[in-house]
Amino acid sequence: MAKAKRTVLDKLNTLLFLKDTRVMTGAPYTEIRKYDFSSYYPEEDYICDMGQPCKYVFDIRFFGAVEDDENFDNAPYINMALEAASKIGGTVLIAGGNYTATTVFLKSNVTLFIERGASISANKTGSGYQNKALVYGEGLENITITGGGKIKGNGHLFGRKPVYDKNITEPADYIDVVEMRQEYRKQLRFAHQSKYGGPIVLVNCKHIKAYNFIIENSAYWTFRMDKCNHVEIKDFVINNNRNVANADGFDIVGSSNVLIEHCFVSTADDGICIKNALWEGCTGEMKNVTVRDCEIISRTNAIKVGTETTHNISNILIENCRLFMTDLYPGTGSAVSLEAVDGTRLRNVTIRNIEAERCSCPLFIRLGNRNRAAKVNENSARAIEFGKKTAGGSIADKNAFDMKSEISGITVENLYAKEVEIPIIICGFKQKGKTKRVKNVLLKNIYLVFSQIPDSKDKRLFIPEYAGEYPEANRFRNLPSYALFIRHAENVEFVNVKFGKKNTWKKDKYIKDLI
Repeated sequence: MAKAKRTVLDKLNTLLFLKDTRVMTGAPYTEIRKYDFSSYYPEEDYICDMGQPCKYVFDIRFFGAVEDDENFDNAPYINMALEAASKIGGTVLIAGGNYTATTVFLKSNVTLFIERGASISANKTGSGYQNKALVYGEGLENITITGGGKIKGNGHLFGRKPVYDKNITEPADYIDVVEMRQEYRKQLRFAHQSKYGGPIVLVNCKHIKAYNFIIENSAYWTFRMDKCNHVEIKDFVINNNRNVANADGFDIVGSSNVLIEHCFVSTADDGICIKNALWEGCTGEMKNVTVRDCEIISRTNAIKVGTETTHNISNILIENCRLFMTDLYPGTGSAVSLEAVDGTRLRNVTIRNIEAERCSCPLFIRLGNRNRAAKVNENSARAIEFGKKTAGGSIADKNAFDMKSEISGITVENLYAKEVEIPIIICGFKQKGKTKRVKNVLLKNIYLVFSQIPDSKDKRLFIPEYAGEYPEANRFRNLPSYALFIRHAENVEFVNVKFGKKNTWKKDKYIKDLI
């Protein structure tokens, strides 16, 4: 429980004994609680009715599919329709109701058209799925997903009961980042081993279009694109249970030339996440990703570049987005998070025209040296996210990515954030006798409005580097400043950066080792 002052004993307990909450035992917990889903849900702003296609149409009902029977597996019949459509570049029509299915395999040159009011749904057991996906495509080209309908992941069925008996909607009496982090985790449904995967996974595909479509209640990463090229996603809705652990919205993994435009995302984990890691099958640099005109609700990072990043990432544009939280406490962890901790060189990122509300940290830029490739492989990296124990083994030599991460060329312009609880954080690190700095950052036209909840008094003798830890803004715990925390950086330029005074024991700025 947050309190006015953290005592010496509190600090000692945190230092020696604090572990992040993670529920790893118990049966699946299937209740949908009040506030699991956001009360703000602007479907009509993103989704419209479409007329049914009339040329080269393959209705799954003609192949034997049966709607509204949750015990009937429609995957074989949907796959038959997809196979037939692929021979002439046709459209597979899903209309008339909800079709429960195991894995559906997309085909090249085919449109999957799910009519508004119709859906494909995961079964309730989590069994029978391949490639950790409800809808899967690999090595394909010219794929379209549209129609105004839904894919339903039934994500609430594959997690364990949270520590707390109900969702928290009111803030604590004091801002204490240590307690804030645990409050969030005690509301999460961590994975049961029955978790099957996520709604859409595309691997090594090119020329993908997805528009006028809804994914609802994912159990895991919602829309995953691995090593894909030329992707266009517009007028798309992801509406997830905000307490299903590891339910990201869009995951762009080692993919290039990607546009995500005019989308609404409400989810538990990162809203849009850009990754490029060896253990995720990535093999080289990714570049040219644009996120534009989106509304994103997330309990962790609304938009994130990183964590899983061994290979280089460049040319990212994030603009004209609203990043916020409704109903729940704590709010979003970070509005925008840029992270390079596993070997990547992250460069040329432009962020502009961003409105953030109830995002604890408005901007988190973190250079570190977690070096995860030396600790995990493709099998062990995700084990815990499916309710299993992690196994040993690494995918790379310990020196392959060690101390290789870099961040440079970041421009953040026209950022307005209110209800701020954690300062803007820009941090490099000192490790192994070396200092690595975040380089060449421009902050221009930044305006921060702070939460008026008082800060718990926690005067720390020093702030550890946390260079090898999983990077999150709240990982730094209670910081001595409320507006800016900058350490181990080079050439950080401030142009019209404004923030008001806050009635707190903290300083407005903590800037150390800035050259």
